[in-house]
Amino acid sequence: MKGFSRIYRNNPALFFVYVILFAFFVFAAFASPQFRTVYNVFNLLRQAVAFGIVGIGQTVAILSGGIDLSVGSLISLVACLTSGIMIGNPTLVIPIVLFVLGVGILVGLTNGMLVAYLRVPPFIATLAMSAILQGSVLLYTKKPVGGVTRGFMFFANGQLGPVPFAFVFWVGLLALFLFLLRKTGLGLHIYAVGGNEEIARLSGIPIRRVKLAVYTLSGFLAALTGVFLASRLGIGDPLVGQGFELESITAVLIGGTSLAGGRGGIEGTIAGVLIIALINNILNLLNVSGFWQWVVKGIVVIGVVAAYKEKE
Repeated sequence: MKGFSRIYRNNPALFFVYVILFAFFVFAAFASPQFRTVYNVFNLLRQAVAFGIVGIGQTVAILSGGIDLSVGSLISLVACLTSGIMIGNPTLVIPIVLFVLGVGILVGLTNGMLVAYLRVPPFIATLAMSAILQGSVLLYTKKPVGGVTRGFMFFANGQLGPVPFAFVFWVGLLALFLFLLRKTGLGLHIYAVGGNEEIARLSGIPIRRVKLAVYTLSGFLAALTGVFLASRLGIGDPLVGQGFELESITAVLIGGTSLAGGRGGIEGTIAGVLIIALINNILNLLNVSGFWQWVVKGIVVIGVVAAYKEKE
């Protein structure tokens, strides 16, 4: 109890969102016996990984005072390229993964250049990039394409003992970015730029390089999400990334990161991602219509974010 009291005193808002996560978990466990099965729990964790990888990049972008609306289309492009070029050839796995991650980095760099050097507002720059990427995907294919190797599917569907490998991978990625944001100069600069860009500039922080790094990281992580989804589905779908930009932003906001930048972090995004995955999972188990699912998620987002801000 003393540990919980200390967490509440240090960051009551973060403590509150984890209470909400626990409440959702308890509700789901009572609402559907199927939710408590081992198969469903593992499936939930894999769903969380898909949102969680791209959510890390979105957190970094929003912390800097920006936003990345291109992640969904980039995920679709990378998933289709990965599957469409691989076509079950195991000798191509490593070159293709390196290639599509390079595509993600290039897209991120382009977003960063538009925002940092041409001073295009992040919303406009990444929205335009999203349109370009989605158009490119549909020029490449209008239906599911290609196929990945059986070994490649281990990334998303394999297990280390009883635990999904993908979840272990995500935990490692979270640890890496927690360290980057809290213990490195780049992380401190990201918070400074998001908190007050003018003060950061006067303090000698290289604003342009920070923004370039932020969008490059976001592009890389979106591409990694596309690789994950190609591994999980075994095929590339031109619409697989649809909605990921909104889901990732929602998870970040639920986790308490401010859209104005400079406040929040990965710790809250973890809870936000798990809440989104829980909502999707339980509504599917309860056979709730997809249309109503959007309504429910919208209400939950408004309620949780409003309550979260009240606790600050």
